[in-house]
Order: sequence, then structure tokens, then C-alpha cells
Amino acid sequence: MTAAHEMEKTHIPAYVLEPEKRAPIKNALPARAPTPEFLKDIEAGRVELPTIPSVVQRLMTALRDPEVDFRVVSKALSRDPVLSAKVLRLANSSMFGSQRSMASIDAAVGLIGVAALNKVIVACGVAAALDAVPGIDLRIFWRDALVAAVVANKLAPAVKADPDEAYTCGLLHATGHLILCRSYPEIAGAMFGGFEILRGAELAAVETEAFGIDHPTVGAMWVESLGFPQTVVDVIGRRLAVADEKLRPLDLALRSGCVLSTAVARTESPETALALLPPKVGARFTDAEGAPDAAFLKFYDALGEIQPIV
Repeated sequence: MTAAHEMEKTHIPAYVLEPEKRAPIKNALPARAPTPEFLKDIEAGRVELPTIPSVVQRLMTALRDPEVDFRVVSKALSRDPVLSAKVLRLANSSMFGSQRSMASIDAAVGLIGVAALNKVIVACGVAAALDAVPGIDLRIFWRDALVAAVVANKLAPAVKADPDEAYTCGLLHATGHLILCRSYPEIAGAMFGGFEILRGAELAAVETEAFGIDHPTVGAMWVESLGFPQTVVDVIGRRLAVADEKLRPLDLALRSGCVLSTAVARTESPETALALLPPKVGARFTDAEGAPDAAFLKFYDALGEIQPIV
């Protein structure tokens, strides 16, 4: 047994030390409560999709251009103190190995680069739009999302997917759940408040019963309304509907991210986590004896240390 494997067995990140919660109760909706019709409520204006701050929208649009002028980005950032502070904190972190404390937005943007900056902007914008949701522990939600994003991003080159699109898919794949709970707070409180957290297909099944629609469908609608690439919209929308053998590269990256995110949240062993990955991905991390290789053990252990973005 490797040292990394032994550490995985004994180390429990602090954020998982939470009181055990009850499993969701089927048909927990109040008696006679009608099932909402989300699409009709949107059309009638009874429910609105969340909006993100205008400065974030402008920055997201600008950063999709790899030739963007950093001076334009810096100027836009300077108008938002919260975003500026987060960008400076990232630039001064050990991730970028800065030798001096950086206080200039211009210098920070230049050091971080387009890809990393875009991740910060998207994360901050989405978190700001969905900052209070009934029945949801946002700390756990965003931790799951960030783990999925990191995994999808890191594995994207190996499956021939675009790393930036993979990160975006991972970060936003479950936002439809927040939108549904925010739109129908009474139902959200009854179905999810105080219960064990559900994910993936289990969550979608409960959502369909409670809201009449599931989070991949709503999430894809929202991402499309924000102007994200159609490839991202499509992958988020179909993420639970495609069999492993039919997954395209971006689907494969997102599926892998979601699988490992759930495994981390449930403190599964490396062996269990590896077995849950799509076969095309899992085979890359399997040693000659069929066990997780050293690279996977190190990667999986690091995922357990990721902290939420809010």
C-alpha cells in the first residue's frame, strides 16, 4: 500500500465533519401543492432567470477573445472592488509564485493570464447571482462544483476536450438546482432543507417530482441566456442523458468531474472513485494490477483539500 493511499484512509478533511442528515422523503411536498410549470412561469414572468453583474458580463465577453487588451480588462476590473480584491489575492498566491506583494491590477492581470482570470470572473459572477438559496448549503454546493471544474479541466487534454470549456461545464453543471430552489423557496425548503444532499440522477429525479423539471434542463437554459458557447450549453443539458460509451470529449470530461466530485464529497476510497469513472478515463489511471496508480492517488488526495469558492 502506498503512503498516499494510507493517508487517504486516515485523513478526513474538516469540511466533511458534519452532522448526518436524513435522506429526502419521497412525496414530501405539502398536501395539494401543485407541481410548478417552470417554463410557463418563465414565459409569464412569474419566475425570472438570475442575472449576473453587468461588469462580470462585459468581462466574460471580453475574455472569450484570446487577443483581448489587458488594459481594457484592468479598467473594467477597477470598477468592482470585490472582483479586484479576488484577482489580487490570486496573483499573490503561491500558485503563481510571485516574489513580491502585488497591489496593481494591471500587473496582476498580466501575471494571471486570460485562462485563470476567466475562471475567477465566471466563478465570482455566478456566485453573486446565486448568493442565497433556500434549502441549500452553498458552501457544500460550490465545493462540489469547484472539484468538478478542476477535474474536468485537468482531464480535458487527455480526452481531447477544450480545458476552459470543461472547467466552465464543471463549475456550472448543477446551477439549475439553485435556480429551481430560488424560484420556488417553499418547495425547496420542504424537499431539501435539513436532508441529506443529493447529486446527479438522484437529485434530478426528486426535482422532476417536486418542480416538474430537472437541473440539467434549467442549467442549460440559464447558461445559454448568459451567452456561453453552445457546446457548453448542450453538454450541461444532456449530462445525465448520455451513456458512457456515447460520451463525446466534453461530455467525458464533465462526467469524470461529476463522478470524482461526488466521490470526494462522500469520502469514497480511491478504488471506489476510480471504478466509478467512465472506462475510457479510468483506464488511464489503472496500474498493471487493476488498482489506482500513483498519479491518481496523488490527484484524488489533492481534490479532498479543495475549498469552496464562497
